[in-house]
Amino acid sequence: MPRENGTSEGRYILKAGKLIRVYAVFRNSKIVSVRITGDFFIYPESKMEDLENSLQNKDVKDVKEIAERVFDEAEYIGISPELVAMAIDEAWKRRE
Repeated sequence: MPRENGTSEGRYILKAGKLIRVYAVFRNSKIVSVRITGDFFIYPESKMEDLENSLQNKDVKDVKEIAERVFDEAEYIGISPELVAMAIDEAWKRRE
C-alpha cells in the first residue's frame, strides 16, 4: 500500500514496442526526481535531460502537458509524451 504523504519511490518498465524505464521519487503527488531510460531515440539528446529537469517539483497529473512542450522541439522514435505520462503514472501507482 503506497504512503499518501512523505517521500516514496516508484519504478516501472513499459514495453510498448520499445522499452521505457522510469525511476522516480515522489513527495505527496509531486515528482522530486525522475530518471527515464530505455530503448528509444530522441534528438537532440539533451531533450531527455530537459524533460527530467522540467518534471521536478511538478504534479504527477501534469506530466503529459510538460512532455508535450519539451518534445515539441525534438525528434523522437519509440517514445512519446503519452508513453512518458503512462510510465510515470504507473511508477506513481506502484510507489513504495
